[in-house]
Amino acid sequence: MYVAGSFLPAHLEDRADALSRLDLLVVQELFLTETAKAADVVFPAASFAETDGTYTNSGGLVQRVRQAIPPVHQSKPDWAITSQLASALGVELGFQMSSSTIFLDIARNVPAYEGLRYPLLKDESKPVQVKHALAGQRDATAQLGELRQSVESLDDSAEKITGTPPVGHELFKLGVLTSKVPQFHLLAAGNPEPESVLISPLYQITIDPALRREAAAGD
Repeated sequence: MYVAGSFLPAHLEDRADALSRLDLLVVQELFLTETAKAADVVFPAASFAETDGTYTNSGGLVQRVRQAIPPVHQSKPDWAITSQLASALGVELGFQMSSSTIFLDIARNVPAYEGLRYPLLKDESKPVQVKHALAGQRDATAQLGELRQSVESLDDSAEKITGTPPVGHELFKLGVLTSKVPQFHLLAAGNPEPESVLISPLYQITIDPALRREAAAGD
């Protein structure tokens, strides 16, 4: 298994058992997460502040990012890790090692980026909109309609999920990131308490369903 920029949520009880069954686990990560600790091989990735490149959000806005500091220790940009791994496996990706040539290759091969050029992204404060809708983007109304049809077609005798979905602290183990900042120890159980705490406590609020009904009734 090859895991890049992600990790298995801590709430998965069989996570450790599943990882132990793998013949090979390779993790490409910025931090030494619990998944990375279980890996046979770890490729240290550079952060956004250590790389040049672009980010594209779900709305199709492309924004330039510039390197602020050199990569720490042996870490490398994600594209460099991918390219070097491909080369070691006998596959040459066919472009020079730079963020500008990679973006040019994207613009040539991905219809949504047609016409975009790296110089157009020189102002980080002004993201550029892609030409076409990104793959996977669909009208939300149509998606809701499909979801409604799927729900209505469910058999009443089908097994129902009664457990509470993982949210908040259970969605991801916050200590992976927050443990890097001493003041965030309140968000990561088990972290050592720093000498001083400069932030206000954060709260997770759950609305009582009964209050929802009373509010809807005008009480």
